Amino acid sequence: MKRAASNHASMVVAIAACSCLIPAARAEDSSTLTSLTVERAREVIAAKPRVVLHELDGGFVSFDALTSLSPEVAEVLVAFEGQLSFKGLTELSPETAAALAKHKPVGGFGYADLRLNGLKSISAAAAEALATHQGKVLLYGLEKLDSMPLAKKLAAQWGELRLGITDLSPEIAAELAKNAGVAEDKTRPGVIHRRADRAPSVLRLDNLRSLSPETAEALSKHSGVLVLNGLVSLDPPLATSLAKRTGTLVLNGLPSLSTEAAVALAEFSGELVLKGITELPPDAAAALAKHKGRLHLTGLTAISPETRAALQSHANVLLPRSLAASP
Repeated sequence: MKRAASNHASMVVAIAACSCLIPAARAEDSSTLTSLTVERAREVIAAKPRVVLHELDGGFVSFDALTSLSPEVAEVLVAFEGQLSFKGLTELSPETAAALAKHKPVGGFGYADLRLNGLKSISAAAAEALATHQGKVLLYGLEKLDSMPLAKKLAAQWGELRLGITDLSPEIAAELAKNAGVAEDKTRPGVIHRRADRAPSVLRLDNLRSLSPETAEALSKHSGVLVLNGLVSLDPPLATSLAKRTGTLVLNGLPSLSTEAAVALAEFSGELVLKGITELPPDAAAALAKHKGRLHLTGLTAISPETRAALQSHANVLLPRSLAASP
């Protein structure tokens, strides 16, 4: 009987210890809210359970079902000391942008303070207001960027800089190319080196279908990982410009590569990722074989004896497993 009583007591203690999780499960899911008043915003922020993964992480709150956000409500929400997500917003007024810009950056490394990934466009006034934000803002869906203040703010952010822009001017490209990744974060006062491994910048522009020679030349100044998976063709002059870079060049949207473009890319000294290429003529393969960095050709579906022989002179080429071994 004493053992049974002891077991029962242990169960009570365990249940009591876990009871702190119950309010979080019953709390209203803010991500489903389609409208929000000032009063309701105060209630949600006050009652919101915070999942803290780091001592400097204030938590995460999603308002992704909201399709509009007034400046007054934004003023309330920015008091939350954690990450805020507004994926459902497709428009942002200058007044609301100015309010959101007051949101304080999360202290811990690795967090996006504001997520506005539903925005496809932003006015010059709203962009200028948002550019005053201290911390990291995500704009994955932004298709057009012509605001120099916002471009400078984005270029100063840590980590991967990913944008949905479909047209990139040389001036904006030159600013984005200054992104230094996670080694230095100029958006958080007093914070310099965030990671000991000094991970490189990652500039991801997957929605670009074409580049002007001037824009390609501007991007050649970027050092780190440049991802341009939206490109489906590459003229030799553009390849020549991109080959001036240092770091890694990812062009997985290219289904093929001309010999002339291959000759130009072979001058690139860094890691070259061409996983979209399914067939490679021997002449293009012979040109790429002169490339000195790691070469990814894991998308090849067939390889001729001539192409295989040409690639064998490359010191670090990655092929599909099914094609890697000699027949």
